[in-house]
Amino acid sequence: MKDTVELLGKRIARGEFETGSTFPKEDDLVDELGVSRTVVREAIKVLCGKGLVRTARRYGSRVCPFDDWNLLDPDVIRWHDPNSPLASRLYSEATDLRLIFEPEAAALAALNADEEQRATIMAAAHSLRPEENDPELIGADYAFHATILQASGSLMLSQLENLIYAVLIFSYSAGRKSAPEELVSRRNHIGVAEAIIGGDADQARIRMRNMLQQNKMVAEKIDASHGAM
Repeated sequence: MKDTVELLGKRIARGEFETGSTFPKEDDLVDELGVSRTVVREAIKVLCGKGLVRTARRYGSRVCPFDDWNLLDPDVIRWHDPNSPLASRLYSEATDLRLIFEPEAAALAALNADEEQRATIMAAAHSLRPEENDPELIGADYAFHATILQASGSLMLSQLENLIYAVLIFSYSAGRKSAPEELVSRRNHIGVAEAIIGGDADQARIRMRNMLQQNKMVAEKIDASHGAM
């Protein structure tokens, strides 16, 4: 069932099923995908829970407007790729969201992180080498940001780890396609780590904000590249 959800979710994100349009009928999906009726029904229930699809007896299933999608759901973010029609908007708004909470998380981490967390944050920052392959680079970047969220001391912030991972995967692929000259800044990550290790909340906040502002610039380039298509 998970594979069916993934397939249909990605097809919606890519715009194969336009928002507001009627979703394929259950029987058609059974024939097309080669799965049981139960699998199709359960998959549609999952998509409904994520705000992508709405069902009603009088008209069947329809693809919901983008504004109804659960954009805090890591799956919904992950299903987009650089060619998705809403990729530029998603990347831009995800970057805006990170600018709201990650600088404060960094400031809290400077005050609350234990020694092991401080060491992990610094090691992850030093491991960020743009010349390495993507899985290693994304893994180090995720370890950096996720540990900061954990070290903030806020349970609610720490639960944004999966969201961060989905945004990173999406932003790496989108940024590589639309702004390939922009590489992850190892120096900026180390600067944030140094402020956290030094217990300097103000500098941790400022440096994290400045680093994410670079992401905002990439998001603007993606917007421009999509507008030129």
